[in-house]
Amino acid sequence: MSETVLRRIWQAMERWRWRAVALALAILLAIAGFSWFGVTAPDRTAEQSFMSRAEARHLGAVTVRAAVLTDDESQRYFGASLADHGIQAIWLSVNNTSDSLLEFLPIVTDPNYFSEAEVEQLLRAWWRGSANASIKAAVAQAPVPDVIPQKQTAAGFVFTHREGGLKLFSVGFETGSEELLFRFALPVRGGSYAIEKVDFSNIYPPGSVEDVDLATLRERLAKLPCCTTNKSGSENGDPLNIIVVGQGLDALFSFIGRGWRLDEPFDLHSVYRTIQAFLFRSEYLNAPVSPLHVFGRQQDVALQKARNTVSLRNHLRLWLAPFTVGGLQVWVGQISRDIGIKLTTQVWYLTTHRISPAVDQDRFYLLQDLIMSGAVSRFGFVQGVGVSSMPDPRVNLGADPYLTDGLRLVLFLGTPRRAFDQIELLDWEHPRP
Repeated sequence: MSETVLRRIWQAMERWRWRAVALALAILLAIAGFSWFGVTAPDRTAEQSFMSRAEARHLGAVTVRAAVLTDDESQRYFGASLADHGIQAIWLSVNNTSDSLLEFLPIVTDPNYFSEAEVEQLLRAWWRGSANASIKAAVAQAPVPDVIPQKQTAAGFVFTHREGGLKLFSVGFETGSEELLFRFALPVRGGSYAIEKVDFSNIYPPGSVEDVDLATLRERLAKLPCCTTNKSGSENGDPLNIIVVGQGLDALFSFIGRGWRLDEPFDLHSVYRTIQAFLFRSEYLNAPVSPLHVFGRQQDVALQKARNTVSLRNHLRLWLAPFTVGGLQVWVGQISRDIGIKLTTQVWYLTTHRISPAVDQDRFYLLQDLIMSGAVSRFGFVQGVGVSSMPDPRVNLGADPYLTDGLRLVLFLGTPRRAFDQIELLDWEHPRP
């Protein structure tokens, strides 16, 4: 082969090599969401949009205003995308006209909140050059102060995990003698949650919900059906093993504070994401929960604590009951632990979770979890589920067997927070060891 031919072959290889390098670089930059022209300085004027829609909550002489930033607002304000790193900024303004110094507790807002050092490090990138310094300065000045003195106002941000649709969070302060909790449920542009499709004000006709005393509550709970059912009510599903008593949707904040997540609606989009997460063994923290029925309707609320794969999670469903106790809403529910995914022909999406048979352990897990939240004022157990034991255990709609002593856990939630020795134990039924 002549030297000229070899030179031409080499030149062609060089051209293709650099084209391959350029293509690989373009792909990497696209994945990173990179643009040479996308570097912008932090823009403090972006605060006008989220401050103007902030909602206020009041407790005595303290007022807290809060707004959840959209992805675009946070990118403008900080000069880089927080959303790319799963971060969502919440802006807070605290007006303390009291005589007490307030110590801010960001862990109440999000148990896994990001520190400013973490955020600054995540946003730092070599292509931003000198913009890194201005981004660092914006992030460093962002946090809500640790202490808000008497008769003063302070403002800042909490860097939380990213959510869409509806953001439920609490803002907490310690005064030295008490804890102040402010609760917010703010809409967020982006994805939606199944709970947003429920019209809680019209579940029951006006005047049809009866308020009962504690003794009557025990009787009513024991007479409830043992289990969830399918849509027609012809087959039993998972056992109704938990009761939550609280002030309406405020009861959910105790779960959110312990890392429970709301589920997304069951639709083609969420089914696709579930299948994708299953195939690639990745996490899906807001995966949909299949519909089960009580009181003639599917669950009003579903919450879950997922592990790092979609196959594993602890999840629960809740239904608002047609009675209250002492003016507090009663939620009837079930909790179980998903330990895998299996194929099924019973549903059109062809997959379902396999639950752990030890559902009483999951009931006990919830008791521990909510005691840790400090929200439990009293708890007890009632009959109603019925015993399921070996060698012939009952099964749910997915044909998974489960074992239970037949009792329902009843949890009363509220404020202020209580230590374990301040919780009242109802002298009702007693689980056997």
